Amino acid sequence: MSTETAAAQIPVCRVAIVGAQRQRVARVAAIIHADESLASVDTLAISGSSSVDPSSSRNNTSRLQELPSGVPPQVTIEYLPCVATFDSYEDEKGESVRYLAKLEYHGPNGTLVNGKSLAPFFDHQHESDDDDNNGEVQNPFPGIAGVAIGCGVDTDDDFAKVKTFLDALSSSCISEATDVDVSMIIECIQPNTEFSSMKEENDLFRDMSDEKKREAVKNRTIGPGKMAFFAYEVAEKAVQQRWRKELLADNKPETDTQDVTQNDADEAAPELVEIEEAAQHFIDPEKTRYACKRCRSVLFSTDDLEDPPHAQSLHNFGRRGQTSGQGMCQNLFIADPLPWMHGCNEMEGKLHCPKCQTKVGHYSWTGAQCSCGTWVTPAILVPVSKVDEMKPASQNIIAASGPLMFAQPPNVIVQTQSSTLDL
Repeated sequence: MSTETAAAQIPVCRVAIVGAQRQRVARVAAIIHADESLASVDTLAISGSSSVDPSSSRNNTSRLQELPSGVPPQVTIEYLPCVATFDSYEDEKGESVRYLAKLEYHGPNGTLVNGKSLAPFFDHQHESDDDDNNGEVQNPFPGIAGVAIGCGVDTDDDFAKVKTFLDALSSSCISEATDVDVSMIIECIQPNTEFSSMKEENDLFRDMSDEKKREAVKNRTIGPGKMAFFAYEVAEKAVQQRWRKELLADNKPETDTQDVTQNDADEAAPELVEIEEAAQHFIDPEKTRYACKRCRSVLFSTDDLEDPPHAQSLHNFGRRGQTSGQGMCQNLFIADPLPWMHGCNEMEGKLHCPKCQTKVGHYSWTGAQCSCGTWVTPAILVPVSKVDEMKPASQNIIAASGPLMFAQPPNVIVQTQSSTLDL
């Protein structure tokens, strides 16, 4: 195998660096590019399975033999400097509502003045190899694997808005065929123990002398140096998450077969409970219903939607190719958590079909932006692209394509002069 072929097979893990100020994000990117130790992740080192010195070429062969099958020895990190822009508007009560206006990629160095959409990076989630490679995914890290947030995004509220946006963007592009955990790791940098907030920590860094700033960057203890290493740590977590099963299986001692069987049964139990709970929720067949687009399981009906609906287009996004303020609602907002959602007990999370486990939406108690431009709080959100709309059973119509059809019962006689049905 040639050197070029081997290099081409090294997987790439994309990590977005998100900040509120482009200059600060660009400074972090410059530090990363100048430090070769932040360019890649050694999978054997993070697996904890070896204490061999990676700098010793004599041990390279033995180190590679310790890796589980299918796990590459090294993963290259591609950093994506991004800028989050926030704005605000007055609601009907005259109160100021802050929202995320846009989140854009500003080039590999973070120096592009005009940002670009992050959506193209998620298009890679659907790419696959030729048949010669057994249909394996070209890159084991589809889309963006990790997001490191900082550089001026200091509050929990702003962090929640960025995370909600990225979750929504990822859900619209996520591959439904994968059987591995490819969900994004989204984390916000935290202040050192001696500081009460990142603002206080950054203020101290700005007041430092140039010499102390250079030392802090070198030691990665505060300022942009700390943020650069934080982005690298997010990449490490993404790599660990991608091959968690393989690394754990490689380090796990042999257990009794009976114990393994019991563990498998225990792991399967939550799925059965989830389906049973979903069955307890009554869905009126004479109402418009919404079914999972993949397995055709009915999830909810119009009775479960927000009432009254949110006001559309309360503020403008100015999206490319779309007239400002004229966005259409492409999401369904559910009023309260349904049984198959397990109560939505976290601050935010994803929603999966209780039968096929396909991701069908997400929720956030801090709110989410609808495609029409309105910030809805709280938000239990299902994109219309994830479900099929089913008309009432008596109409014998399904609005979207699919194999599920409802036949008219043979003993039902519809009177043309009356709205009643004789059974």
